[in-house]
Amino acid sequence: MKNNYELAKAAGELRRRFGDDNNSYIDVFKMAYTIEPLTLVFYPMGEHISGMCIKGSDDVLIAINSSMTYGRQRFTMAHELYHYFYDDMITMICPIDIFEASDVEKNANCFASFFLTPPVALSTAIREIKKGQLKLYREDVVKLEQLFGMSRQAMLVRLMDEGELSIEDTAPMRSNIISHALLLGYDDSLYRPLPEEKVRMTYGRYIKRAEELLNRGLISDGKYEELLLEAFRNDLVYGLEDWGELID
Repeated sequence: MKNNYELAKAAGELRRRFGDDNNSYIDVFKMAYTIEPLTLVFYPMGEHISGMCIKGSDDVLIAINSSMTYGRQRFTMAHELYHYFYDDMITMICPIDIFEASDVEKNANCFASFFLTPPVALSTAIREIKKGQLKLYREDVVKLEQLFGMSRQAMLVRLMDEGELSIEDTAPMRSNIISHALLLGYDDSLYRPLPEEKVRMTYGRYIKRAEELLNRGLISDGKYEELLLEAFRNDLVYGLEDWGELID
């Protein structure tokens, strides 16, 4: 298993590669859409699989379990990016439980935590929150996970690793997550799955290649629509309702 220094360094390098600094929130999905060989699929995969990464000679497929909370989906996306960029395995199917994992999965989990929440940025945020406090409280954890877009489980694990929380401290923080965040004035989208219309969706290279095949006359209109429907892109087949779109 790699050490934390190696994984934090790799996470920082990948953020910089895509033009992000190591001090702030990162939109990991927006970043992923710019990876040319990548096809990204959202699909509900049940209770045991968080995601998967399958690498071909010039293509890569990453699938995210869309039945998980958005915060966990962000973590899984960062986790799968580790498999794509830093793991020699061709196919990885990743379990939901981040506590019971192989060394490769532990590397990917640690990388994902550093990628979403860089060490310097986290330590700075904790210092600003504590300001004389002896420990972090539940409202502080909510603030941190909102700041970095981390799931509750992933944030608690990270704060325990950093020595900021004990296992006993985390016990009351594992329930009533949504209601407490709402009472603190936060939006609850981080703690819920994607909207129903986005639970099954495909983005990236698959869509572009289908369009290219159609434009080059290599497939018929019917085959093109079939490919899109198989990728859950009914919106592209049956038309986009953009009549209400606002242009700045």
